[in-house]
Amino acid sequence: MSAVIDDIPFPSQPVRPLEALAAFGDLIRNKEDTRHVFRFFAATQGRTGEAGFRRFCASELGQRVIADRQWLADQLMDRARLESYGPGTFASAYLHYLDSEGLFPLGVYEAAVANNPEHYALLDRDFPQFSAYTWAMSLTHDLYHVLTGYGRDALGEALLLVFTGVQSGSRGSRLLGAMGGLKIRSEIPRWPVGRMMRNAASMARTAAPMPVTDLTALFPLKLDEARQALRLRPDPLYRNTLDTWQGPAPLTVKA
Repeated sequence: MSAVIDDIPFPSQPVRPLEALAAFGDLIRNKEDTRHVFRFFAATQGRTGEAGFRRFCASELGQRVIADRQWLADQLMDRARLESYGPGTFASAYLHYLDSEGLFPLGVYEAAVANNPEHYALLDRDFPQFSAYTWAMSLTHDLYHVLTGYGRDALGEALLLVFTGVQSGSRGSRLLGAMGGLKIRSEIPRWPVGRMMRNAASMARTAAPMPVTDLTALFPLKLDEARQALRLRPDPLYRNTLDTWQGPAPLTVKA
């Protein structure tokens, strides 16, 4: 089995620091254009995400998504079933998050494809398993927000990038989160951004491996129980920092 997994193609490019800096600058100037996110990742990833990708391919979740992508979308879009679990559940918190932010389950993926259709067409054609992995990570991005407690504000997105990067092994995600954090720190020096970044990385190392976990199976649980099942403890410093801040919000990227 491992030999078969090792033979699955993985897209990688040489590390290009100058291109990464240019992509980050473009992303700061145009926060809605996710093409710059992929430019940044392509310039920084190398093969750092490969081990996480192969763990996904070897997992029960990964094999199910690779065989039938629509299954995951169906789990997230069956609103009647999610509502049936009742208030206080992970499902209820997920629906509240979507409604309060004006989002829908496929939004992250569809926005990314719309901004870079050639990239996704190439993945579908030449790297179908990696395309399925990207699909799964995109669709579960909002679940990560709910479970970790990190919001869609600039700070929350930067912290979630660090968390996801540590979990998946993606250098691009960790670096983008760290650079976003440094930009926020430059805008609001009083915020303990470095400590919150370390807390995000620590929580990721302690947590269950979420990229290979069927998070939708936790929907019926109370939100606290779902977090406990994943060994997640949201950082109170992050929430307190936002709740007590009276100044302008940072201008860094919001996803």
